Parts: sequence; C-alpha cells; structure tokens
Amino acid sequence: MSTDKRIRKKLSFRSPMLFVGFAMTLFYLVLGTWLLADKSFLSAMPTDFRDIFAIMLVVYGLYRGWRIWADTRIRD
Repeated sequence: MSTDKRIRKKLSFRSPMLFVGFAMTLFYLVLGTWLLADKSFLSAMPTDFRDIFAIMLVVYGLYRGWRIWADTRIRD
C-alpha cells in the first residue's frame, strides 16, 4: 500500500475520533467551568472538594485539547 493511501485511510478513521476528542474536551472544560461558577450545582459535595474537582476537570480538558492539537497538526 502506498504512503498516500495509508495516510488517507488513517485520516478517514481519525475524523470521527477527532470529533469525539473535541466533544470530550469541550465537555470537560464546560463542566469544570460550570462547577466553579455555579456553587449550587452539586451542593451536597463539600465546597473545597468541588473546587478541586472542577480545577482538575479544566486542567484535564486543556491537556486533552493540547493532545488533540498536537496529534492533528501536520508534521514534516
């Protein structure tokens, strides 16, 4: 199989996975921001733990976004 065909085959599979990756990145960022902004959401959870969890979600969302960006950019 030529290199061009392998690249096209790989990109055709990656397109749905790329969409899922972007969706999950957005989900983590939105959920983390929502937890930080709305103190009544998950009010049964102690505030300190909720804030730490929200920050971890935002950081993980940023990490996932960076990984998607790094994996999709064209390398020479």
